[in-house]
Parts: sequence; structure tokens; C-alpha cells
Amino acid sequence: MTAFQERREAVRVSVQGTLTIETATPGPALRLTDVGTGGFAVRSSAPLPLDIVTSYRFSTSDRKLSVFLQARAVYCKLVPGARETPEYQTGLAFVDKESPTVQRDLAAVIDYAMNFVSSS
Repeated sequence: MTAFQERREAVRVSVQGTLTIETATPGPALRLTDVGTGGFAVRSSAPLPLDIVTSYRFSTSDRKLSVFLQARAVYCKLVPGARETPEYQTGLAFVDKESPTVQRDLAAVIDYAMNFVSSS
């Protein structure tokens, strides 16, 4: 048996519904599950195409935080389990993550995800 090897370059922060994600391209609704400095993961009812660069909007429900970041889907897999509607998990890698603008926007997204406190 081989040991587990982490492929991610950086730690991911679990989002748990604190941020929404959208894309301008047609496709299924997305649910953001985690985000980190290297990329993020989403769940959807249909697979996303691989190796296509797309712009994604990360935002809070009140839109006080709303940033656009480009990413490329690097994997997509069917989530195991019996469901009426299949669910897919897609891992995406940020494009131009060395850009100061991308780093600033990404820091805002991760900061919000790490410091969100529910008011309920």
C-alpha cells in the first residue's frame, strides 16, 4: 500500500456556505467547499470541463466582498454515495496567482473564509 501524498501546494480553508461562487459561463450551479492560495474546490450537479480557464466570482451574500479570479479545472470526480441527483467535485487551480492584484483579492477571500462568524 502506498502512502497518501498531498498534491496541493497550500492549505485549504473550509468555506461551509460563507461564500458563494458564480461563473459567467453556462453550466451547473456551483457550491464552494474550500479555498486556498493555490486553488479551490466546488461541488455541482454536472461535471465541469477540464483544462479550461474561466473567471469565477467569489462573494458574500451582501456583496460587500465580491472578487473575480481566473482558474483552470484540474480534476473532476463523481462524489460517491447514493443520491437522486449525482454530485461532482471539481478542483480548480488559480491562474496568475503571482500577480499582486490576484494575491490581494485572494487574501480577502481567504481572510473572510477564515474569520467568518455566524450571527445565527
